[in-house]
Amino acid sequence: MYLKVMMPKRFQFRMVPSFKNFLLDRKGDIHYIGGADVLPAPLEPAEEAEVIADLGTEYDTKAKTMLIEHNLRLVVYIAKKFDNTGVGVEDLISIGTIGLIKAINSFDINKKIKLATYASRCIENEILMYLRRNHKTRMEVSIDEPLNVDWDGNELLLSDILGTDEDIIYRNLEDEAEKKLLLKAVNKLSERERTIIDLRFGLSSPDGKELTQKEVADMLGISQSYISRLEKKIIKRLKKEMIKNE
Repeated sequence: MYLKVMMPKRFQFRMVPSFKNFLLDRKGDIHYIGGADVLPAPLEPAEEAEVIADLGTEYDTKAKTMLIEHNLRLVVYIAKKFDNTGVGVEDLISIGTIGLIKAINSFDINKKIKLATYASRCIENEILMYLRRNHKTRMEVSIDEPLNVDWDGNELLLSDILGTDEDIIYRNLEDEAEKKLLLKAVNKLSERERTIIDLRFGLSSPDGKELTQKEVADMLGISQSYISRLEKKIIKRLKKEMIKNE
């Protein structure tokens, strides 16, 4: 059961005629739409870990509210990637914030996935669903274009949202419908592309065993760097195919 988190009024994005009210000042601070308050900076790794540990306890609601507040900048960065879709950035930020709230409500602390990675995927998915529902033009977003920096100082890419090396895409798909979409998309790949994906993510393996990029490269007689490039291109194709089939 998910708890609804009521965001304080100063953290609620308001629709305004122009995005000019959402600006960067000379110091690079990110402000709220129509206000002078600065968006909270991301929590330090140790502090975030403490807050996450409070999820599911008597401090659950307070922890969720805090995590939402300190991840709003991530919503802004992702929303701005879709600013040429014909939807106002203010609307995209509001929709993305819904995705963030869903992410915080459903985050499983037992899964080996960073909150920033999981939240980014939920934010992007919420925006994409909104665009599909409203028949807006989809934009091309580079899978390797940095969206933000996670709490460990690593660049956050769209490929992180899809789940690559550490975050296995198949394991993290959340329902049977998505699994079917994935398998349908995989079937449209070339034989070599299917082989790479099968070996990397254990899609066809009875025990779900996954091989490293180096292991796959050795089996196919090509370099690990080439496998890495191919893998990113294949995942990008799968993402497009899954969106098209929804």
